[in-house]
Amino acid sequence: MHNFLILSLIFLSAIYSQTYDIGDVVSLENQMSAYEVCYGDYPNDSLKLADFNGGLNGGNYVITFIAIQNGG
Repeated sequence: MHNFLILSLIFLSAIYSQTYDIGDVVSLENQMSAYEVCYGDYPNDSLKLADFNGGLNGGNYVITFIAIQNGG
């Protein structure tokens, strides 16, 4: 039963996950998602990718490299 649950979760996460490739543009919905800042020097308690989008942050355009790890 335990193995079935694990395999089911892996399968469901693969079906409902969104995959980005090099050169893709992150959707506005994903840019507006807020994440807690747990370490480092950042001016706010939460971070949104929209903070780095010049069209949304008042004109400060930057190039961003994103490396994401699943902490689960």
